[in-house]
Amino acid sequence: MRFAQPIWLVLTVFALPPLLRHRLRGRAAWPSLDGFKGGGRSPWTWVAWLPAVLQAAAVVALATAAARPRTVGGTVRIATQGVAIAVAMDQSSSMNTADFPLGGDLGRISRLEAARRTIARFVAGRPDDQIGLVTFANYPDLAWPPTLDHRSLIEAVDAVRPARPGDDGTNVGDAVAWSLAALRRTSPPKKVIILLTDGDNAPAVPNPLDPIRAAELARDLGVTLHAIAVGREGGVVHGVDSAGRPTVAERQGPNPELLRRMAETTGGRSFRAVDADALEGVFRAIDALEKSDIREEIRTRYDERFAPWAAAALALLTLDRLLSCGRLRRLP
Repeated sequence: MRFAQPIWLVLTVFALPPLLRHRLRGRAAWPSLDGFKGGGRSPWTWVAWLPAVLQAAAVVALATAAARPRTVGGTVRIATQGVAIAVAMDQSSSMNTADFPLGGDLGRISRLEAARRTIARFVAGRPDDQIGLVTFANYPDLAWPPTLDHRSLIEAVDAVRPARPGDDGTNVGDAVAWSLAALRRTSPPKKVIILLTDGDNAPAVPNPLDPIRAAELARDLGVTLHAIAVGREGGVVHGVDSAGRPTVAERQGPNPELLRRMAETTGGRSFRAVDADALEGVFRAIDALEKSDIREEIRTRYDERFAPWAAAALALLTLDRLLSCGRLRRLP
């Protein structure tokens, strides 16, 4: 139990005067006891203190009621608007390249696996943000709309697999456009796109959206874009063809200059990650950059408990008056 206005508890000092007055009088408060004769203490001696005790207890009860005692009746989580975030993740076949060291002698994992793990941790650390997932290779796809249901979103992230040979490619401009479309349906005023790719813009579709034009659209809509270039430039890509046979192909690698221009157009930042630790650090940096201005609030609901104390004070005073005016005053 806690008190809403504990300052009123100072009134309990007024419980002392009735007790001190009775003590200093040195005799029973009720006339019926004044004439008691005989040796030893009377069995009614304690009754002489009763009026003073009742008055003191009434003062304590009144002071307690005025201090408004209350107990915690529960807590209420106030809904907040965080940041709306769309993660646009490259799923082209080059993302299956297992060249991301885990540190020490723990081996290597694919870029896609490193991205899945890092994005899952990033999502788990932002419970008040609406976060969605757009995957893209030659064609973009809204894998999960921006949501507060982060458990389902993480399951969608874990389910991302490299694009099939017929869908392979890197369509950066259309991926940003799909991310913007997803964010426009969200309510938070602050909106962010996190673009993660390991390749240069090379779509094999008619009339793709130019990446710089896509960044300008994001800027015009008030959306910030952060771009992450994953992996090193040059090298080969190991994959499989439509018949399931392994293939080896040259790859161009990411275009850091293009990603930098896109990010700067919207007021965002561009990053480079060549291993799992670096990618983790990039998402930590973005997490620090995009803190929500509106924080979560937990409000506590209290149940007021002053009424029983007020009733007790009234009952004590009433009993004191009844005893003072009733039959006990006429005891022989």
